[in-house]
Amino acid sequence: MEDLTVILCAIFGFCATFYLLTAYLKPYRCMKELRSAKRVLLVTSHPDDEVMFFGPTVLGLAAKAEVFLLCLSPGNYSGNGMVRKKELYASCAILGVPEQNITLIRHTKLKDNPNVRWREELVSEIVLRHVTAMCVDTVVTFDRHGISGHKNHVSLYYALACLAMESRVAVYCLTSVNLLRKYSSVVDVPMSFLLCPNVYVAGVRDWIVLHRAMAAHASQYVWFRKLYMLFSRYALINTLEPLIVPQLTDKKES
Repeated sequence: MEDLTVILCAIFGFCATFYLLTAYLKPYRCMKELRSAKRVLLVTSHPDDEVMFFGPTVLGLAAKAEVFLLCLSPGNYSGNGMVRKKELYASCAILGVPEQNITLIRHTKLKDNPNVRWREELVSEIVLRHVTAMCVDTVVTFDRHGISGHKNHVSLYYALACLAMESRVAVYCLTSVNLLRKYSSVVDVPMSFLLCPNVYVAGVRDWIVLHRAMAAHASQYVWFRKLYMLFSRYALINTLEPLIVPQLTDKKES
């Protein structure tokens, strides 16, 4: 039992040290960031996605690029869409995204529902319109698993695949991981950093900022989301992978 405790402490110590190196030493912190991104559009499904899942990316990009947020629904599943809209603006103010850079879509065919997959053509059209209007060079969104499997999230991935075929804009997807890694916090940092091509790591001060931003979503900040923010690796590290259209179309056809 004592040997196991020593091994676990050694593993945690290594992971914590690795995290601090990648979070605070500039050569490591900047090693895998999106260096060519100057005008970035973050595409999300609901208010609070920007901090619950993309927090380290938003903070990292906002320090070096112009960040725009396109949220495709007000999150009205429980009937409190107006409240969540105000919370979104409050959260983004903490994250460093200007109010004029935020667009919240209300569309009858884009309903907040975990069991409804939005039409990719409609979403792609909306995103393309904003990419063109804002002269965006980089788009960031969910991957095909949508982190939590939420069908609204998944819709964005396939919609952005359509966009990537029609536009030269670079599209990056937030990597979904299994349940164990999702809630392993700092322990997941070394593997994520070493294996993924594009990475954003939040330092301790950034982590505190993300908690403040999540608390701004007061209607959503219930006990299990507080635990999520404490243990989720998405509050510490984001790993992004480029959306490659040929691979996507091959898989969809098969």
